[in-house]
Amino acid sequence: MKKAIYIILLAFIAVFTFASCEREYAMSEVGTESIAPVLQGVSDQSIDANNAKVESVIFNWSPASFGAPVQIQYTLYLTRPGQADYLIGQTFSTSVAVEKASINSGAVALGIPKNGTGTVGAKVVAEVYTGPTPSSSFAMKNTSNSISFDVTTFEAAKDWIFLPGVYNGWGDSNEKEEWKVWETDGGNKKYRTLVQLKEADWDAGKGFCPFKIFANGAWLGYNDGYEPAWGRIFVNDDGNWATPASEPINFIEVNMTTKKGTRQHVTKVGLIGSFCSWSDDQEVSFVYDNVNNVWETPVLTFTAGDEFLVRLNANWDGENKYGTATSPSSSVEGGFELENGATAANIKSPGAGNYIVRLYANRTPLVITYIAQ
Repeated sequence: MKKAIYIILLAFIAVFTFASCEREYAMSEVGTESIAPVLQGVSDQSIDANNAKVESVIFNWSPASFGAPVQIQYTLYLTRPGQADYLIGQTFSTSVAVEKASINSGAVALGIPKNGTGTVGAKVVAEVYTGPTPSSSFAMKNTSNSISFDVTTFEAAKDWIFLPGVYNGWGDSNEKEEWKVWETDGGNKKYRTLVQLKEADWDAGKGFCPFKIFANGAWLGYNDGYEPAWGRIFVNDDGNWATPASEPINFIEVNMTTKKGTRQHVTKVGLIGSFCSWSDDQEVSFVYDNVNNVWETPVLTFTAGDEFLVRLNANWDGENKYGTATSPSSSVEGGFELENGATAANIKSPGAGNYIVRLYANRTPLVITYIAQ
């Protein structure tokens, strides 16, 4: 009896899925029991700057089955003991080509040193696909066998994407240098930036701040499978993402591997220190320059020995505190990298005088510069 109910439920999901989906996908065979995919082995991989983006590794596996003609999505993970699984591919087929650059970033994220060699595992998880936003009520999945292979990694240079939107005139020229959003670490395909978005200037978009992803010459959004964790609060044919107009300042992070986005709403970007007696009431606010994609203070007067911190939301906790700034930036001339966290030390002023402090927040770590007046 339970088995009959299970088959009926699967059939219902299948009908629902096909009715709501326009694309065609590989189907599982009708069977009498659930069958896990069997992942085939791959050879050891040596990855370097020359082959990272021009060569791929092909992973193949046998089809899974859930005992009914349902649509199955396969997710490929790299694994390592003691580490969270690292997603490197998704498909509705039984094969996926993964750039060596992605394997490199996954291996490094799993603890293999850059320019080092170590062993990683891989597995495939098959699950019944119920749409872009899976329902936990129908969480039916099974997992393949595990395989292992050695990976020799390299230290990848940081790459970038763009996040064009109303706030920057839809990117101005799209690939303008100022609008690059840099990877948080070389090759990990995670991009993070702090921006002040802007409300749409057309009637249908009022109340929202639309923006989109632009990478490798393509505009990407909901229509391409990219989903923000905060949900689809704004809907239009272009597949834009958006935040509420009441929450324009955000740290936005995009993971191009998982096609997911997260955001941290920020109420204030401030500078506080001995120059203002460390007073919350006198904390100076950075103002966002949406032409040059930088944050700037008004002209400040420092005396010799002054110290200060950059902080978010007028808050001192580790997530919102930025300090130290002793490491010169390799990407911003005259800049210094900020340290984020509870242990970040106070930043020493550049000396007595009048300065504008600039914050470059389209990279990790954030960078500050001082503009003498």
